[in-house]
Amino acid sequence: MTETKVCRGCFTEWEEGNTACPCCGWEPGKNYDSVFGWTTGEIFDKRYMLGMPYCRTENAAIWRIYDTVLCIRLFALRFVPEDKDMLYLTAKKMKQAEIMSIKSVGSRRTLLFSIEETNQNPDAFRRMLGEKTQPTESGEDEDVLDVTECEQKKEQELTPGTVLKERYQILECIGVGGFGMIYLCKDLALRRLAAVKEYFPAEWADREEQYVTVKKSQMAEAYQFGLKSFYLEARIMAKFIHTPHVATIYDVMEANDTAYLVMNYISGISIGREMRAVGYKPYPPEEVMKILLPVTAALYAFHEEKIIHSDVSPGNIMRTDEGDIFLIDMGAAKYALTSQPVLSAAFLKLDYAAPEQYRTAKEGIPRDEGPWTDIYALGATAYYLLTGVKPPDVMQRLSQKQTDIALPKRCRLKNKKQWLRFFNHAMALEIRERIGSVTEFLDEMEKLLE
Repeated sequence: MTETKVCRGCFTEWEEGNTACPCCGWEPGKNYDSVFGWTTGEIFDKRYMLGMPYCRTENAAIWRIYDTVLCIRLFALRFVPEDKDMLYLTAKKMKQAEIMSIKSVGSRRTLLFSIEETNQNPDAFRRMLGEKTQPTESGEDEDVLDVTECEQKKEQELTPGTVLKERYQILECIGVGGFGMIYLCKDLALRRLAAVKEYFPAEWADREEQYVTVKKSQMAEAYQFGLKSFYLEARIMAKFIHTPHVATIYDVMEANDTAYLVMNYISGISIGREMRAVGYKPYPPEEVMKILLPVTAALYAFHEEKIIHSDVSPGNIMRTDEGDIFLIDMGAAKYALTSQPVLSAAFLKLDYAAPEQYRTAKEGIPRDEGPWTDIYALGATAYYLLTGVKPPDVMQRLSQKQTDIALPKRCRLKNKKQWLRFFNHAMALEIRERIGSVTEFLDEMEKLLE
């Protein structure tokens, strides 16, 4: 059997029986010439591993590069001489790429981006690099840069106007949770909005000016464990850069003695807030289906990679200003059937958590969580949207003689018995009795809508 290893030129699996990588031409043991001062095999900033050049022109080159923090393959574009405006304008033209960031890599100003394999075409990028690019005249980005109306600093939040790593200027704090704060920022290089999540566990941390410190020495171990979970969230998100209906991670970085996760900013409203805004009026089944279809598509992608979201709820489903649906917040995500300690108790939502998540919260180690765990939360979310009432939590159900789900008296759903059967199947207390996959969940729900 031929041994498979990872190519150091394009970072894909490569059968060592070949003399060279069939994808990029890299050969083990061969010395490669420098291109614009970069040589295949170099490691920059203790993070980026440089692979083979992807394409080049007279004054620009794109390299394959591997991010050892996010554990993903990327592409790195440089102009010689350096030209930050050209990097920005080129990024604007890359319609098929996911633009990550413009940052210093190995002391060189670089555009990092990701392309799906089906869209990789060196000749197309070579032509694009050879085209003359004119600055935009409309001033379309100027509104993004206006910070004159930022909110004033609140307790423990970073002051609006603060710049992180010389790249992200804080506009305002838009979210606070038990383990972090989320800031709306402007990306100074790419001139776009970004959401930046700061690791700030309020229970264990304080802020001295900009810097984050541990409250007490005995909390240091818990703080570091939480920080490792924060980086795990970043690596899990990075696996789904090109997955629709999932927030895209751009970068993870250290500053102010803590860590920051940079994501695309999703402007809109959560379905949870949307429900409150309409006075908890139930959605029609067809509308619920429109909301849950993108969510199940995202979950399907997660489950294919042996990842479970672990925190599906109306508050973590966003409807954008354009009407698109996103499943957000991977803070509780984990590898299915992992035996590693986790911080699940911090993310437990009582109305949507499956029984096995309570066991995880109690023991600190997940033993029987899997795709079925997300199915329970998906069923609970559907129940809430269709009835306007949150389902009883697991502890409440277990304390009663009758453990089955019941519909609220004011429920106006047609075919109540069939819907009730569906909810009890999706939210069965016993894993073996529960719907086991998102496709099965959709199939059952679609039959109810026919």
